Amino acid sequence: MKTSFFYESLHDKDDVVKLNQGGTGNTLPHFHRSFEMLYILEGSAKFCVNGVSFVASKNEIAFVHKCCIHELKPDAHFVDYILIIGPRFAEDFSNLLQNKTLPCHLSDRDFNSSLIPYFAALNALKENSPAAELTKKGLINVILGNLISHYPTVPVTTTPNIGIIVQALNYIDEHYAEPISLDSISSEFGYNKYYFSRLFNTYIGETLNSYINMVRVRKVVSEAQREEAPALSALVFANGFDSMTTFYRNFAKYYDKPPTQIFREQ
Repeated sequence: MKTSFFYESLHDKDDVVKLNQGGTGNTLPHFHRSFEMLYILEGSAKFCVNGVSFVASKNEIAFVHKCCIHELKPDAHFVDYILIIGPRFAEDFSNLLQNKTLPCHLSDRDFNSSLIPYFAALNALKENSPAAELTKKGLINVILGNLISHYPTVPVTTTPNIGIIVQALNYIDEHYAEPISLDSISSEFGYNKYYFSRLFNTYIGETLNSYINMVRVRKVVSEAQREEAPALSALVFANGFDSMTTFYRNFAKYYDKPPTQIFREQ
């Protein structure tokens, strides 16, 4: 896939704590409103968080503040804890630091290793009961509290209108299969279309129409990869494209291979 980035809405809609342990493949540039931590257990990976590039290895942590664009390219031996902290579980952290956050590369290996028991406890806690959620929030606060006490904080770098953009992206994620235009979506949120267009372009880095079609392409690919013999034209029109020509033109922006080959890749 060619260079681009996208809004990963699933984490924000769930607004929970998730921790998974295992290997991770290449992660395309994306962002969400949840906080994210990747604790490297084995191997190493190249990270880029909000334009800052670094390599993190065993017992180092990559910290991603909400709404920061991030990606990673791990080596063959990479194993990590991936911790996703939904907005409501990070309230104490956000309220405490206000306009500051942790650095994206937390590299004190000896100190970080002292936090492994808390990550392991979260990993073992699979319940979703109210009591389990309370325990999860307590463990999150212990991890973040220790990190804040040990590492210097840095200013948060986000755009002041991120809330508007996230609302718009959530709207697109829910209505991508319908006709959406600059006129309709700016009217939906009560903004002048020229102002909304400039705002969207400033944060997302591409036009509204291009982003909508990127979402549609990803949905077509995702659905096609779940079927043994996908009917391309049916998927294309069901996911909001008005013609095969428009689909192929937008597909070529993000993939270097034909659709049939991409559909076979899992």
